[in-house]
Amino acid sequence: MNVLKWIDDNAEKVLCGILLSAATIILTLQLILRWTGQPLDWTEEIARYCFVWLVYIACSYGVKERAHISVDITTLFLKDKGRIILKIVSNILFFIFAIVVTYSGVMLLMKLAKLGQVSPAVQIPMIIPYSSYVFGFAMVLVRLVQDTFKHVKEYKMVGVEVADVEGEAE
Repeated sequence: MNVLKWIDDNAEKVLCGILLSAATIILTLQLILRWTGQPLDWTEEIARYCFVWLVYIACSYGVKERAHISVDITTLFLKDKGRIILKIVSNILFFIFAIVVTYSGVMLLMKLAKLGQVSPAVQIPMIIPYSSYVFGFAMVLVRLVQDTFKHVKEYKMVGVEVADVEGEAE
């Protein structure tokens, strides 16, 4: 159970760290070799794919940390339960969007699998870089479900706290 908790807490951070480190090392290698007159043709492509994977995994991390851009002005006019309901509705709308993106990504991957397209420099199947957004948005879906359950639990607790305070006043 501790392993699953660690994965839940750290998966995106570790993956993003590895991808960013790999892209940095590869681009530094390319810079040094280009400076010495012996450039490699595959480094830019691999670094680009690392960055694309990084972006979609970081999107999931943003959901986990509730760090995505949101309009806070609407929540200023709502009470506790209203704010929570708005967050739940927002998560549901984002969830629907993520399902559409994930589904369209799966359809694209199926087409790419049939075509057998490979990348120009490294000759890896293009299904690998394109699967980044399917993987990333699948992780977004998981994080949205987790966040929505937290909000539902929070919604239930708001009612309990109010009842406890009223009970103590009597």
